Amino acid sequence: MLQANLQTNECKVKSLAKAMHVLECFSVKAREMGVSEIAQQLGYQKSTVFNILSTFEDLGYVEQNPQTGKYYLSLKIMHFSYIVNSHLDFRRMFQEPINQIAHEAGEVCYLGIPYDRKVLYLDSAFPQGGGNYRSIAGETAPMYCTGLGKAMLAFLPEDERELVLREPRVKYTDNTIVEESILRENLDEVRKNGFSVDNMEHEFGIRCVAVPVFGVNRDVVAAVSVSGPSLRFDPVSILHNYQTIARIIQPMQYRL
Repeated sequence: MLQANLQTNECKVKSLAKAMHVLECFSVKAREMGVSEIAQQLGYQKSTVFNILSTFEDLGYVEQNPQTGKYYLSLKIMHFSYIVNSHLDFRRMFQEPINQIAHEAGEVCYLGIPYDRKVLYLDSAFPQGGGNYRSIAGETAPMYCTGLGKAMLAFLPEDERELVLREPRVKYTDNTIVEESILRENLDEVRKNGFSVDNMEHEFGIRCVAVPVFGVNRDVVAAVSVSGPSLRFDPVSILHNYQTIARIIQPMQYRL
């Protein structure tokens, strides 16, 4: 709520910023939201949220569920996703490598980029043989407690990294690193080793190994990870998965 208010105050057109914050409340986990829910989440007046949603409804960007009275994003939003996807050459460039990684590692492989101080999942690849997997493309996650996030956070420019480190941290599991000094030490290890490990820090029972991807200007532009049940990720397999990722994405390093 505080962050939304701060970002709104920094914008030239504050009414537009408020409207966009309302739109950003919708997610895969919050597909339908009511006026009161959004108002509480953002700290806005209910009347303000209602007027914004009514305008979006008139324009066709949201619809209201007649049974619950809650709002949800309409198919018109997909028009913008098609435009974005048509320019995602970056994502297409990684499709073959992440498929190869998933095949060789026998685990799920994810591709993510830094976005708004978080990880934005761009794509995923699944090992052969089936399994209860789902794509999380388009979802976001914190940087400080995910493999992809820490792999990128460690190599972000110092000013950007400090902005992330100053944000409050939620303890998702007993292993989540919320103490700043310990997190900084962990990021030092990532820079030293060239890869990060999510040791059940975001989701209990899941471990992850991630390697950063660097662009032509030597800035971190993405990260690729292998993720799976913690019992399959002992120190030997963690090192093996890191080497698999690093080998397969090596031709793409410093060329994007």
